[in-house]
Amino acid sequence: MQPDSPNSQPSNSRFGESTIVNTNHRLRTSLEMVFQDAHLQTADATPNAHRELRSALRQICEDARHSGLRAEQLLVLIKDVWSGIPAGISRVRSVHGDERLNYVISTCVDEYYGNQAEEELKGREHNL
Repeated sequence: MQPDSPNSQPSNSRFGESTIVNTNHRLRTSLEMVFQDAHLQTADATPNAHRELRSALRQICEDARHSGLRAEQLLVLIKDVWSGIPAGISRVRSVHGDERLNYVISTCVDEYYGNQAEEELKGREHNL
């Protein structure tokens, strides 16, 4: 097959796949550490624990966004990691069954898109 053939893959496709694998591994490790934090093991987390969790999730979302991961891909990764953590942590007793996971997901959506909007606004202001 000729290199200019439409069926040939670009020479950097393996590099791209490697980058995606590394990003997913890095984000998965970060999420596992956040989800196993002792603060998540209480159903009624303190406001300080919520701030710490939001801060950690913000870093993960920024990393995902800067690495080119779409929000949907990040949410799939979050759910995958969540389903793999020990039942004692992921099944914390609460009034609403999946309250903890729902909080994590909504926080990540806010942080993923919220910080993106802030960065775009700063970029526009800088160009003025």
